[in-house]
Amino acid sequence: MKTPIFLIALLLATASPGVHAAPEFLSLDADELRTMELERIPPFPAEVVLDGESENWESVIHQGDFVVSVFAASPAIIDINEPFPYDEFVLVLEGEVTLTNVDGGTATYKQGDTFLVPKGWLGTWEMPVRYREMIVIETDALLSAEP
Repeated sequence: MKTPIFLIALLLATASPGVHAAPEFLSLDADELRTMELERIPPFPAEVVLDGESENWESVIHQGDFVVSVFAASPAIIDINEPFPYDEFVLVLEGEVTLTNVDGGTATYKQGDTFLVPKGWLGTWEMPVRYREMIVIETDALLSAEP
């Protein structure tokens, strides 16, 4: 049986002076992400909240070449009326969300579904019940989009 390449690399890294072992893997267990404690973050600006409350929570769980975070929101409809500033990969952890683009196309995503919001997207983001997601965004794109 051949030794897996990642194991060879790990053995070489730990045996060579001046070379450090690879970082530990990060568990992204969906059940743990659904129950992890999040910190309250500022609400969406009032002018983009079409309906509902704007209560939001988040926890960044990794930051490197890309950022992985868990985000949660109270039921609301949010108007994305300026082009979305980056590509965002989403895994729905709890609740559901319906995205309606400016051309009227609609898609609903529920727990376990994944989707990508492309840079430049416009439309509404409707969360009829408490909503939680894991998101992945390239760090440089996120930092360049911050005001």
